[in-house]
Amino acid sequence: MTSAGAHEHTINVALGEVLATMRRGWSVLAEESRALDGGGRADILVLDESGWPVVIEAEREDHASAESDAIERLGRRPVGGEHAIETVIALVYPPEFQRLSGAALREAIRATDALEYALYTHVRDDERGRERLPESGWLRSGVIEFAMLVRRATLPPPRIEKLASAFSDAVDDAARRFSFPFESDHGNALAGVLGQTDDRDGQTRRMAMTVLLNALAFHETLAECGYRVIDRNGHERPVQGLDHFWDDYVFDRIELLGEWRIILDRNYWPVFTVARDLLDARITNIPMRRTGSIMGALRRASTTLTQSGFMRSHDLTGTVLQRLIADRAFLATYYTRPEAAALLAGLALPTTRPPGGSDWGDAETLTGVQIGDFACGTGTLLSAAYSRLSLLHELHGGNAKALHGPMMEDGIFGLDVLPVAVHLTATMLAGAHPDAPFDGERLLTMDYGDTDNGNVAIGSLELLAAETQPQLIERAVARTSGARGAEDVRDIVNHVGHGKFDLVIMNPPFTRNTNHESSRADVPMPAYAAFETSAETQAAMAAREKRLARGSPADGNAGIASFFSELAHRKLRPDGNLAEVLPLSALSGKSWDATRRRWRDGYRDLIAVTVAGAGPRDPSFSSDTGIAECLLSATRAPEPEERPRGTFAVLGKRPASPLQGELIAHAIQAAIGNGLRRLDDGPLGTTPIMLGDEYLGHLLNCPLPDEGPWPLVGVADVELAQVAYRLAHGRLASIGQATTAHTEIPITLIGEVAERGPVHRDIDRTEHDGTIRGPFERRRITSGAPTYPMLWAHDAKKERSLVVDPDQEGQIKSVDARFEQQAVNEKAARIQATATRAHYNCDLQFNSQSLIAAMTERPCIGGRAWPSVIFENPEHEYAFALWSNSTLGLLMHWWTANKTQSGRGSTTVTGIPRIPTLDVRALSDEQHERARAAFEALRNARFLPFDQIYDDENGSDPARAELDRVLLVDVLGLPESLCAEGGPLETLRRKLAAEPQVHGGKRTRVVFTATGERTERRADR
Repeated sequence: MTSAGAHEHTINVALGEVLATMRRGWSVLAEESRALDGGGRADILVLDESGWPVVIEAEREDHASAESDAIERLGRRPVGGEHAIETVIALVYPPEFQRLSGAALREAIRATDALEYALYTHVRDDERGRERLPESGWLRSGVIEFAMLVRRATLPPPRIEKLASAFSDAVDDAARRFSFPFESDHGNALAGVLGQTDDRDGQTRRMAMTVLLNALAFHETLAECGYRVIDRNGHERPVQGLDHFWDDYVFDRIELLGEWRIILDRNYWPVFTVARDLLDARITNIPMRRTGSIMGALRRASTTLTQSGFMRSHDLTGTVLQRLIADRAFLATYYTRPEAAALLAGLALPTTRPPGGSDWGDAETLTGVQIGDFACGTGTLLSAAYSRLSLLHELHGGNAKALHGPMMEDGIFGLDVLPVAVHLTATMLAGAHPDAPFDGERLLTMDYGDTDNGNVAIGSLELLAAETQPQLIERAVARTSGARGAEDVRDIVNHVGHGKFDLVIMNPPFTRNTNHESSRADVPMPAYAAFETSAETQAAMAAREKRLARGSPADGNAGIASFFSELAHRKLRPDGNLAEVLPLSALSGKSWDATRRRWRDGYRDLIAVTVAGAGPRDPSFSSDTGIAECLLSATRAPEPEERPRGTFAVLGKRPASPLQGELIAHAIQAAIGNGLRRLDDGPLGTTPIMLGDEYLGHLLNCPLPDEGPWPLVGVADVELAQVAYRLAHGRLASIGQATTAHTEIPITLIGEVAERGPVHRDIDRTEHDGTIRGPFERRRITSGAPTYPMLWAHDAKKERSLVVDPDQEGQIKSVDARFEQQAVNEKAARIQATATRAHYNCDLQFNSQSLIAAMTERPCIGGRAWPSVIFENPEHEYAFALWSNSTLGLLMHWWTANKTQSGRGSTTVTGIPRIPTLDVRALSDEQHERARAAFEALRNARFLPFDQIYDDENGSDPARAELDRVLLVDVLGLPESLCAEGGPLETLRRKLAAEPQVHGGKRTRVVFTATGERTERRADR
C-alpha cells in the first residue's frame, strides 16, 4: 500500500469514527472489506435505521477520482442489505489532514470548514439516470453540515416519490371502494367526523381514507417497535400487530377499535381519535362488507409504507397530503411545500444559534424550548423544524430519542381548526420515535364558528387574548381527544401564554375579511366563511377578531394572515424567532404597513426570501395558491436597532427538494456571516447564493424604510433595484459607472404634489344592509355629453395613447325619504368635486397595459381602475402624465407596487400618494409649457405594453423612447446622452422588459397595424 493510500485510509477511518458518534441511528463502516455485494469495499458506508444506505467515496485532493468512484457505487447493494445504494457522496479532504492522525485528526475533522463534496442520486435506469447536487462545482462546509447532508441522503427523493404514489393510489382505491355506489348518508357521516362537508369530487372521502391509512401505518409501527400498553384486564403487553385483526382475510373491526381504545388510554389521541370515529359503525354506519373491502386495501398499503419507514419521513407526508385537504377555497389552507419548509426551518434554526441559548448539544436547554404553529395544517412546518432541531442536537452529541418525549409533551404546540390537520401533524411528529413513550402532547383542534356556550370562536386567534381562558383549552382538549385531566388542561394554559415561545413557525391562511373581490362579493366575511357558517356568525367572528386584536397593527384589508402575525408576535419571547410563509404583499402592500413597522422596530436579523419567477406558480412557496409569496425569518429584539436593516434573498426559482432548501438556508446564513453588499452603496452588484458553481440567486443587505414597501421583493436584476432606490432619492445613477456618477432629478411623493380621489366604493357601493355608501349608480354612457362621466375599468386596447375616453357615467341614486335624498345629493356633489383629467392606474398589468397615468379630454370621476389624481394647478397634469408613462415613471411604480400576482404591479387608492414622482412644483412655468407642448405632440402616439418597452428584435418601443427624450431633454433640460442609443434609458428599458415581474412569462406580443393591433407569438420566451 502506498503512503498516499495509507493516509487516505487513515482519514477515512477517522471520519467514520466522527460520524459514528454523531447519530445513534447510524452504523458506520469505514474501509471494511467486502462491504458490498459482488466484492469491493466502500470508503465509508453509512447504514441508517430509518432510511437507505449511503456511500461516501473520498480522496485527498483528487476531485475526478472521488467522482468516478462515487458513480461506480450507485446501484450496488451492501452485503446482506435490503436496499440498493441510491445516494453516494464524493468527498475531497483538505490537504492538511494528511499530516495528522489519531485524536488530532479527529479534532481537525470536527473543526474544519473545508470539506468539499457532491451528492449523486440514482433517479432512473439509463445512462443519464443520475442527478448531481450541486449541478457543477463542489459544496464546501464543516462536518456538521456534511453530516446533515448524509442524513438527508438516506431519504432519496425518487424513493419518496414512489412511496407518495403508493400512498396516493391506496387512498384513491379505498375511496372508490367506499363511494361505489355513491351513498350520501355515509359520505356525510365521514365528513362530519372530519369537520368538513361531503363533496362529489371525493376530496373529503380521500382525506378520510388518508386518516385511516395513517392510523394503520402508525399502529403497525408501534407494534414493530414493541410499544407497550395496559389491556382491559390490567395486563401490560405489546401492541398487537395488524395481522391479529385479520383472520383468513376477514377483518375484525370491533377488535381493532378495541385495540385503538387501549392505545388511546395511553397516548396518541390526535393520531387515533379521528380514525376511531371514522371506523366506528355507530358514527358512520358503514356496512361491514364495505368496511372489510376498504380496510383490506388500506392494510396492504400500510404494510408497504411501514416497511419503508414512512412514519419517519415528514417529506413523504408533506408531499402527498397537501393536495388532499378539502374546503380550501375559504380557509385558504394551501400547505407549505416540503422544500420551502426545509428552507424556512433552516433560516429560523441556524446551525450557529440554537433556540433558547446554550448549544445544540445541551439537552437541558432544549427540553425547555417551545415551538408553535397556530395554523399547523399538515404539520409540514412543525415537522421540518422539529426534524432539524433533533438532528442538530444529535449531531452535537445529544440523544434525539431521549429529547422526543419532553418535546412532544411540552415543547411542540400545533393548533388548527381542522381535526384532520391536527391528526396529520401528530402522525408525523410522533412517528419520529414511535418507540419513545411520552404522556400527552400539545396538538389541539380549536373551536371555530358557533360554540356550545352560545358564543363564537375564531380558532387559534382566540389566543390573541391577554389571558388564555381554561374553557377554551378544555373545549379544544375535548374536541381532540375526548377527555384529559384538569391538571393537564391547566398545564397547557400555562404554556401557551404570551411571551412563552422560542420559535413560532407558520403558514397562516391568506383570506381577507373584506369582500372586495368580485368572486366573493356575495360572502360577507370570506375569512370566516368556512364550514358553511352563517352571515350572522361570520359578522360575529369578524367582530371578535377585531376586538381581540384591538390596538395592534393587524389589518383586515391585509387578510387574516396579518392577525396570525400579530398572534406570533404576542407569543414570542424576547430573542425568540419568527418564521412565516406570507403573501408577497406582506412586504409591499399598504395594508401591511403597520405590521412591517412592527418588524422593523421590534426585530433583528431579518431575512426575507422571494422568488423572481415569471409564472403564477413560480414565486409561490405553497401548493396551489397561484400568488407570489415570501418567507420571513426574524428574531424578536428586546431593544430596537438604531438603523434597522434586513437581508433580502431573491431566488431564481424555488428550491427543487427539501435538501436543496436546507442547503440554500446554509448558504444564506454563511453569506451573512461573511458580509453582504448593500442596496444603498449604489449599483455595484450583489452577493450571490451559490451551491458549488451553481448560481441560485442573490442577497443584498437593505435599510428598512419607515413606511412604504420594502425593497428587493422578487427582483431578478438587482442593479435595476439599486437604480430604483437611488432614483427614489432624486439621483439617476448611470449603470456601469462609478457610484458617484449620477444625474439629479427633483423627486417627491405623489401625495406631496396632488391629492388622490375617492375609493371606488365611495362612488357606487350600497352595503348589505342597504346603507348607501356611494351616491351614484353606474351605467354605460348613453349620450355624447354625460353629466357625470367616469373613467372606471380597463380596456387595454383603448388605452394605448395618453388620452383616453370615459367608459361609464353616473346617475345619482334615488331614495324615498326627502332628507335621505338630500344626503345622497350632497355625497354626489363631493364626489363630483374630485373630477379631474389625470388618473392613475392602480391595477397595472405590466404585460398587457401601456399607461400608468391616463388623461381625459374633460374632467371626469376616477373609478375602480383609474382613481383621480387632483392637482391644485391643472397645468401640472401634463408633466405628471409624461413622467408617469416614461421609463423612469415605470421604474418608480414597479419599485413600490404590490407584485403579488405575476406580471402585475398594483397599488391602492390610499397607496398612490406614497409613490415617488417628478416634483412638478420644482419646474418653472416655461418647463410646464414645454411639458404641455410635448404632451400634445405625443397625445396620439401608440405605446406598446410595458413588457415590450424593449425587445431584442425591435429595440426600444419608439413611442416610449420619444417620450423619455422629450421629458428628460426638452422639458427637464438634461443631457441628450441619457437617451442616446445604448445609453442609460435604453439600458433601463432593456432591464425592465427582462424582469420576470414585468413580463410574467408572457409568450405573445402586441404588434401595431394601420387599423389597430394584433397579437402574435414571440420567439424569445
